[in-house]
Amino acid sequence: MPGRNTMRRMPHPFPRKSNRGVTLVELCFGMTILVLLAGLAAPSFRASARVAAVRAGTYELLAGLQQTRGASILESRPAFLCPSDADGTCLPAAQASTSWQASLEAGANPAQLEHHALPAGVTVRASRSPLRFWPDALAASTGTLTICDVQRVAPPRAIVLSLSGRARIATAPATACP
Repeated sequence: MPGRNTMRRMPHPFPRKSNRGVTLVELCFGMTILVLLAGLAAPSFRASARVAAVRAGTYELLAGLQQTRGASILESRPAFLCPSDADGTCLPAAQASTSWQASLEAGANPAQLEHHALPAGVTVRASRSPLRFWPDALAASTGTLTICDVQRVAPPRAIVLSLSGRARIATAPATACP
């Protein structure tokens, strides 16, 4: 039948092949891009982790101060919070510590309320140690707790205790952490 399908089909300019995946060159190129992006992002992840650790330590100490003040009011006894060593012994002012403790004064042997370690790589220094609270909700003296990053990646933070017994978070100068 000469009239039907007399037109001859032209071959397709791009012959179809079965697509079974990627070639080794394409895979290496994709992995190179992925490694470059991860290398650019890694320093910012480290900084974010350090800032989060300092922030967590700050809020733990702030909660500890508030609980110490509340326990002093509730028990009608003076209470104190101080930076401490791992055994729970209060450290003197301006000495760096990786933990803190809160206690109620009860004669020669204080009754320990709490003892917490700060996040890894975070230290605290107190302008006065210990920070005391009276049972009438007032602080016995003012003081500042400075929270520092040991690696010096995150900026330091401070908790300032006023004479009224209220604590607030403030920015600390970079020189506050030697």
